[in-house]
Amino acid sequence: MSQSIEVVIPVHDPARPLARALDSVLGQQPQLARLGVELRVTVVCHNISAGEIKGSATPNQAADDGVTWLECHDGSKSPAGPRNAALGASAATFLCFLDSDDYLEPGSLSAWWFAARDHDAAAVIAPLRTPEGAILRTPRIRPGKPAVLDPVRDGLAYRSLPFGLLRRAALLACGFAYAERIPIGEDLETTLKLWFRGGRIVYPYGAPAYCQTDDSGPERVTSTLRPLAEEFQWLDAMVQAPWLREASLRERRSIALKLMRIHGIGALLRRGRPTDNGQRPGTGAGEVWSPAEQAAWQKISRHLQNMAGGELPALSRKDALLSRQAAKAGSVEELRAAVVRHSQAGRTGELTTDNPLALLSRESVLRHYLNEQLRAKNGVFSLR
Repeated sequence: MSQSIEVVIPVHDPARPLARALDSVLGQQPQLARLGVELRVTVVCHNISAGEIKGSATPNQAADDGVTWLECHDGSKSPAGPRNAALGASAATFLCFLDSDDYLEPGSLSAWWFAARDHDAAAVIAPLRTPEGAILRTPRIRPGKPAVLDPVRDGLAYRSLPFGLLRRAALLACGFAYAERIPIGEDLETTLKLWFRGGRIVYPYGAPAYCQTDDSGPERVTSTLRPLAEEFQWLDAMVQAPWLREASLRERRSIALKLMRIHGIGALLRRGRPTDNGQRPGTGAGEVWSPAEQAAWQKISRHLQNMAGGELPALSRKDALLSRQAAKAGSVEELRAAVVRHSQAGRTGELTTDNPLALLSRESVLRHYLNEQLRAKNGVFSLR
C-alpha cells in the first residue's frame, strides 16, 4: 500500500480502558484497506512492561500483527517521552496520537485521510467530542468554512491539542517534538509551531470525531494545582523559540492573547477560588497565593506582553484588570477580591476591550460572539 496511518497510544497503567481505544482503531482497518491505506497501531508502554499492558487488551488485540508494543522507560510521568519515542520509530505517512482513555468514532481515520489527500495537508485537525457529548467549538474557524485554515484568521492557537491526522514528513520538517522534562504543557509550543509553520492545515467539516472521556482516573498529571512557575515552565522555553521570535507581530499577538485568556486568566481564577485552608488542592502543602506566586505572575504577564509587542489591545477589560490586579496582589485575600470583581464585571466588562479601538477587531470577544452565531448557522461544527 502506498500510504499508511500509525495510531500511537501511550499508556502507563493497565487499568486504563486500552481495549476500547484499540477497538475504535482496529475496527477501521477494513475501510482503510479498501482505500489502499495501511493501518498500524503502536502502543507505547510507558515505564511498564509490554506484558503488563497487554493484559489490558483482548486476546485478539494482543495477538494482532498490526499492533506494535513499544516499551519506553524514561522514569518520567510526562507523556512527552513515549510520544517522541513513537515518532522517532515511525515510518508511516501519517500519525495520529490517541490517549488511552479516549477513542475514535467509526470512519474517522478514513474521513480525515480524505481531507489530507484532497488538500495535500500537513495536518488535519480532528473534530473533538467532549465528555459531555458536544463538539468542541475550536479552533475559531471563520463562518465561511475555508478549505485551508489560516493560523490567525481561523484562530488555530485556540486548539492546543494535536489530535487528528499529522503528516510525518511535515512534523519532521518543522521540528515537531513534545517537550520533555516539564510537568505539564508538553504539547503547547510544538502544536503551535505545527499550526503556524507546518504547512497546510485543514478541518474535516462534518467528519467523525475524536472522543475525549472522563476515564483518566485520579492520577491524571494535570489535575494538581501546581506553583505558577512550575505550571508555566513551558512558557519560559516558548518565548525563546526561534520560530516564534521570527513570527510576525500579528501571529505573536494572536498566540499571546490566547495564552493569556485561556492559560493565564484560567490559572488566576483557579487560585482565586475560596479554599478551606488556603492550600493548593491535591498537594497538601504550599499556599495558593504568596509573594512568590505574585512574582511568578508578573513574569508570566511580562512574557505574554512582550510576545505581543508590548500590549494585548483586544483583551477584555475584565481580564486585563484581573491580570494587573494579580500582579499587585501580595496575599491570597487580595487575589480573591480581584477574582470576585472579575466575576461581577458583567457583559460590559466581558465584551469591551482593554483598548477601546480594538472593540471590533478580529480578536475581540464581541467579534468572536458574533462569529459564533454565524458558525452555528453555517454548521461549522455540525456532524453529518
